[in-house]
Amino acid sequence: MTLAQHVSPERLTDHLPALRARLNQQRRFRAQQLAELDAEIDRAAAPTDAAEAARHEVTIKLAAAARHALADIEETLTLITTGRYGRCRGCHTEIPLHLLQTIPTTQWCLNCRRHLPAFDGSRPTRGHLTRTPLQGTRRDLRRNRLQRPIWGHPHDNQL
Repeated sequence: MTLAQHVSPERLTDHLPALRARLNQQRRFRAQQLAELDAEIDRAAAPTDAAEAARHEVTIKLAAAARHALADIEETLTLITTGRYGRCRGCHTEIPLHLLQTIPTTQWCLNCRRHLPAFDGSRPTRGHLTRTPLQGTRRDLRRNRLQRPIWGHPHDNQL
């Protein structure tokens, strides 16, 4: 299969057990990570110096990212259960299997993902897709692509 080929729903169903198992593994990891981070936040005393304050702030941000990742995993498992997994939220085309295997929580095809606004802490929705032409030099485009998260998780940027 070439990268440009899409997977028919029949072929996707052949891969759903492995994708679901991977998502369940990620869910267990994120739930454990979140429990540990929340416990650390709960037992932390008020920071007394800049280093402790920075460490506390990082822990809070990590907990927020773990919460966001866990919500994405839960949403993806719901999409699998309801039979809506594997279709782009923007253009409704089938998402290539290689992308679903790389980022099982993705809900965007590569074309629509390119047109998503920069990550600002909120989840993109179909209404937020902008199809403006990209401008700037190749170097500017590469820099922008490296600076903004593709979907909001650190592991999602490994394409």
